[in-house]
Amino acid sequence: MKNKKVVRTLTAMALIATMAAPMTAFAAITPGDKSTVSGAEVSNEQTGETTVKFEAEAMYVVTIPATIDLKEVDSTAIYSGSGSITANRVHLNEGKKLQVTLKSDSNFELTAGGNTLTYTAAKDDGFTQTIANEGVVGYFEANAGTMADDASLPIYFKTTDELTFAGNYSDTVTFSFKEVDI
Repeated sequence: MKNKKVVRTLTAMALIATMAAPMTAFAAITPGDKSTVSGAEVSNEQTGETTVKFEAEAMYVVTIPATIDLKEVDSTAIYSGSGSITANRVHLNEGKKLQVTLKSDSNFELTAGGNTLTYTAAKDDGFTQTIANEGVVGYFEANAGTMADDASLPIYFKTTDELTFAGNYSDTVTFSFKEVDI
């Protein structure tokens, strides 16, 4: 029992002595202008380098209309409607632009039950610049814009057949986006 007290006391004294010992720290010094202090050379200047960098991948924010409702044109039984595809924060690789294409699931046919109406897509409201199925709607250029700086591509749809039967006609159009060379 007496030996344990002696060991504990000696251990405590060793810890206290260790804590009281002076601490030293070392730093690497890059040679520069040197001066002498008590016979030893010490650098007055220290230097180091860092590289600031980041990798910017191509990105863009594109918004397409969820639905485009067609409305009758002047009581003609022909229906038309339009919408816009918008893009902002378009950051592309140099020498590229963002191509927008469309694809109709049923090759430009609106269906309601067993009834169909054909329609066409165009870049203008006069339908002089029609767009084929899987055709190009347009392009977006790279920009340094923010969310407030939208670029826009209009898209127009119009039936080519006159309506005969009532119904809820629809077709799904898928828009695709990819970088292409300028």
